[in-house]
Amino acid sequence: MLPTVFLSLEGSAEGFVAEVRRFLPDGLAYFYPQSFRNGEELISAMEERVGQASIFALFASKKSVASPWVGFEIERARLAAIKNKNFRVLVIPIDLNVAHSDLPAWMRDFWVGRVGNGPREIARYIRKVLITGPLSHLPSAQVFGRGALVDSAVNAVNDRVLRTEQTPNVIVLAGPLGIGRRTLSRRLLANAFPATPELGFGPEFVLPQFADLADLYRELRQEVETDLPFHSIGADTQAFGNAPINEQAREVAHRLAHFANLGQAVTIVTGNGIFDDQGFLKPWVSALFDELSLNRQVKLLVISRRLIHENELRSKPNVLQVQVPPLGEPDIRALMVASTTLLGAKPTLPNNDVVRSIGGHPGIAQAIAALIAQQGPAVLNSNPADLFTLQEEVLGESLDLVDRTPLERDLLSVLSWVPRLASDTLRRVIIDRHGATAIAFGDAVSKLTLACLIEVSGSDYAISGPMRALFRRLHGYGSNELMKAFSAALREEFERARADDKLQTELLDALAFMAAIEGGTLPSEFRNLLLPSTQQQIVKETYDRGHDDPEALRRVIAWGSPALKGQMDETTREEILSYVLRAIVRLRDADFESAAGSLLAFFDERQYRSRAYLRAFYLRVGKNDPGMAVPLLLEARKLRKYMKLVIGDLAHCYQRLGRWSQLQDLVRDQAEHIGRNPVLLDVQAGMFIAQGDWGEADRVIRTLRTLNRQEVYADGRQAMLIMRRDQAFKEAQAMLTGVLQRGSGGQTFIRRLRGVAAAQAGDFRVAREDIEFIKARGAAGGTVGIEARIKLKQGDYTGAERELAKAGTLSGPDELLRARILEARAEDPATAFSDREKLRREVEMIRGRNRMLNEYEIER
Repeated sequence: MLPTVFLSLEGSAEGFVAEVRRFLPDGLAYFYPQSFRNGEELISAMEERVGQASIFALFASKKSVASPWVGFEIERARLAAIKNKNFRVLVIPIDLNVAHSDLPAWMRDFWVGRVGNGPREIARYIRKVLITGPLSHLPSAQVFGRGALVDSAVNAVNDRVLRTEQTPNVIVLAGPLGIGRRTLSRRLLANAFPATPELGFGPEFVLPQFADLADLYRELRQEVETDLPFHSIGADTQAFGNAPINEQAREVAHRLAHFANLGQAVTIVTGNGIFDDQGFLKPWVSALFDELSLNRQVKLLVISRRLIHENELRSKPNVLQVQVPPLGEPDIRALMVASTTLLGAKPTLPNNDVVRSIGGHPGIAQAIAALIAQQGPAVLNSNPADLFTLQEEVLGESLDLVDRTPLERDLLSVLSWVPRLASDTLRRVIIDRHGATAIAFGDAVSKLTLACLIEVSGSDYAISGPMRALFRRLHGYGSNELMKAFSAALREEFERARADDKLQTELLDALAFMAAIEGGTLPSEFRNLLLPSTQQQIVKETYDRGHDDPEALRRVIAWGSPALKGQMDETTREEILSYVLRAIVRLRDADFESAAGSLLAFFDERQYRSRAYLRAFYLRVGKNDPGMAVPLLLEARKLRKYMKLVIGDLAHCYQRLGRWSQLQDLVRDQAEHIGRNPVLLDVQAGMFIAQGDWGEADRVIRTLRTLNRQEVYADGRQAMLIMRRDQAFKEAQAMLTGVLQRGSGGQTFIRRLRGVAAAQAGDFRVAREDIEFIKARGAAGGTVGIEARIKLKQGDYTGAERELAKAGTLSGPDELLRARILEARAEDPATAFSDREKLRREVEMIRGRNRMLNEYEIER
């Protein structure tokens, strides 16, 4: 059962405490804000929970300690503390005039002193007390198998002090996602800096990959000010962004000093966000670290996926780096036993192969434990091949909505739409929709948190990026009715924020993401409030899920084009505009050549490292010229920018051009990484289908299906396998119809493939429906193969060849289709004997040239 927090106050403080409550997420505890006018309810609740972990938080002021009710309530709290060893008292002063001596003697020990300036900071303190107290028994809060690492890190801190006579104040914890870096950071702070026991009580900011100092500045302002001034925050952020980097770093360091004065450290969680695309520290990071060296009282923790190069560290003596490795198998087993026990299940472990496949990742271990607690170990004792397959299996099973309540389903749906959401916003939307109590809502959040499906991040709720993508792939966007209700609630909050001149960054980002999902645009006054990092996230997500959706591509262009002139880091600008260029090329509007050429010239002018790849993309996709794209892709490979895309596109070009030896060399060279490159994996599946290696083709397709946003392409490959191996065209057509009905992405790709299957099956009506759909999407060139197959099926060989000739230069699949037409003509009794052998020899030659290509190949 969750712990209980009693927020006790005198009547005049109700407004202030209500603000504190906004930032206390349900799911951590049950929160009872009660004024002393309702003392009987408070007493009753306290007595009911004797023996359970509870916190009594008294918001102390001169007025409250003088109240006759207060003496009575404090006495009840004293008795509760005597009866219940888990009962903790906090006295939080909210009045500058109230003194330590105003309290009863027994209560003075619980005076917490200064914890911050406003409701958001007080709420953060209460959350941290919960995590280090009543919730410290949770496996996610415990440190497993890190004793030696903590000792080593503490020794490194002491060694740095000995050598430099100064304490390092920036600590970078580097390691893969999900191996417990944040949990470790709390233990490390406590052990390395025992003189400041509340260092771990500072704020934690999860920054996007392309964040810069403006993101950190805005988060720091909000943490102290509670809400941002709606009328001025846009202009202030813009002025901050226009300042030189050194001035920005100085301002951020000044704001970080506020938390140092409270005895708290600040934590930044980022993927590779502190590094540029070549692995060096971004200029703003280097400037900030240097600025912080001037005030060693400030403590900054950086949670990163990669290590800073030693050459860069030498010039930054205030920065200490700790590499966090995966956990050992014994520690993973201990964590899983603790997790299953907490969930009320018998502590049962899966077989050794499953434990080994976890790869030392505590997050995956806890997700598996939650699944075992629900379904037993047999669900996973299937000897998975690798960690990635295991994650897909575990998370997919965990996200099965069959056993989830309607309230839990809606919680997951809403959080799949946005990167994070303020707890009070989600609470209001879900409670209003379901008529649920706050307790029922809290229980649902707690259940999903223990199942490792959602996480409480500060005062917000979130689903991790991979989990969001997987949820969307499995369940789409959920209820349209819920989406409308959520959007309406966000708009209502936005108008209230405007009227009250109080804005939360979480609301801002949620509105932007929902506008992108629903196909809308932002109001003009909203655009000035959007940070480049959020702009990049929105543009990327919109492009990734709408490669062949003209409206999605137009939104990418509309949302991304302002980056041409916007104030932002050049790495971020390059990233946003690369999506804009690809959207322009895929859309192929009347002026696309001019628009793409202008943007490519801009890339050349700025000397962006992606320029070779993007010019190759323009030639391959926009001009349908893979031969001209190859030299540029080889140049891009040397530049090592967008390497997965470069290798994948190079493989596609080799495949289309019939350069089989080069393609085989490329696949061999990339054998180590092929399982994580969706485009290369897709090419390999096509090669196995062409070679008739059905078992390997099926294996690769299954792997492809596990990758983010690749399910529709795995379905396409499955249909190609069915057509090539079984010649079961009706079956393939039915399967592809199901994919279309699910509303997955890749609609044009699936339509082209279904058109082929339908034409081969003799269903000319469906084939022509698909032709019309493809033409309406501006991809008329992709229909000639379908038209040619219809003519072939009707026995019109001349008409089939005439249709095929409309494609211009024939691709590999077009040549194989021509071989099919020539073969049919050779088998036709009306064909003269002297022509038949000649046709067969030509068929053999064509198939020999394209022996590693599947004739039903449709380029993505």
